[in-house]
Amino acid sequence: DHDIQGLVKHSYNRCDTGLEVNGKNVTIYGLAVEHTLKDAVIWNGENGKCYFYQSELPYDVSQDNFGDEGYVGFRVHESVQQFEGHGMGVYCYFRDNDVTAENGIVCPMNKSGIVFKNAFTKYLNGKGGIKNVLNGVGKSTLDNKEL
Repeated sequence: DHDIQGLVKHSYNRCDTGLEVNGKNVTIYGLAVEHTLKDAVIWNGENGKCYFYQSELPYDVSQDNFGDEGYVGFRVHESVQQFEGHGMGVYCYFRDNDVTAENGIVCPMNKSGIVFKNAFTKYLNGKGGIKNVLNGVGKSTLDNKEL
């Protein structure tokens, strides 16, 4: 969100993805990834677990280069059969442009081994918001922008 010269603007933050998990049986406690230009986390590993996740989407992206591309705060790859996410939150403060992200979190649909508990999204400030918490379900931040 900033560098030695001040605020980062115009998608100049050179980090596309904060963490990509490829290993099996990975468990993470207290993960925070913020302000990446694409998916903040991509989870490819089988039988993973994440306990507490916090992510703030980037300030300076546009609808064209973020919202329309379908980027999210946390993505479980379609090939994954088992994953557990507990206490996972994705926040938004689209400072520079009006951006609507379709989802905060995306995971494979209709797989009994994929479980999320206490996932949420939160509007912090700015323009736009997050339409759904997880895979098209969950309260939109666009409906309630109180601070």
